[in-house]
Amino acid sequence: MTRTSYAKALDNALCPLGFAREGDNWIRVRGDLWECVNRQSSWLGGVTANLLMKDLETEKLFLEVFEPNGSVQMPPIDTRIGTLIDGCDRWWKNDEPNGPTELAEAVLRYGLPWFDQVRTPEQQAENWYGRKTALSDRGYHGPSLVGLALTLHRMGETQEACEVLRKPAPKTAIPANLERVAKVREWLGCGGEATRGTPQG
Repeated sequence: MTRTSYAKALDNALCPLGFAREGDNWIRVRGDLWECVNRQSSWLGGVTANLLMKDLETEKLFLEVFEPNGSVQMPPIDTRIGTLIDGCDRWWKNDEPNGPTELAEAVLRYGLPWFDQVRTPEQQAENWYGRKTALSDRGYHGPSLVGLALTLHRMGETQEACEVLRKPAPKTAIPANLERVAKVREWLGCGGEATRGTPQG
């Protein structure tokens, strides 16, 4: 079997469900959510599938804050099909006779339900951006803080968003992340400055 067989199998499985193929990506939009099945090929490993997802309304806020760079600042949430199957990476060989069918079936069985697990901004805040732990002293991850803050703002929770953006940063915080957090804090009109604290794990 050639690698095109995998593409054809994914075409047959996904196009009837509203996905449109763009190169190695099969994309559909449901409501505010962009969903993508990506075929990744390797001459050494074979073929696998990645699942990616983002909220287009939140992306609009990223674009408003960061302008053209906003789409880079907000990468999609992603996982790999093997992770969904059994927690292990999984590649189907290029010459595996049943590989295309097995991969397409795995995407339908394990991948499509993944797209349904997180739909609302409230679910995104919790599952994608760690709302429950954002204000704890468990690490400082600038991109997650920005994503959470803009999602909370969409939910009408701007005060909580500002609290998230004022989280003390460790001395080891990446300067670019501090700049992103400060930019969103300014855009939201939070006022006040975050402080640098002690390094956090």
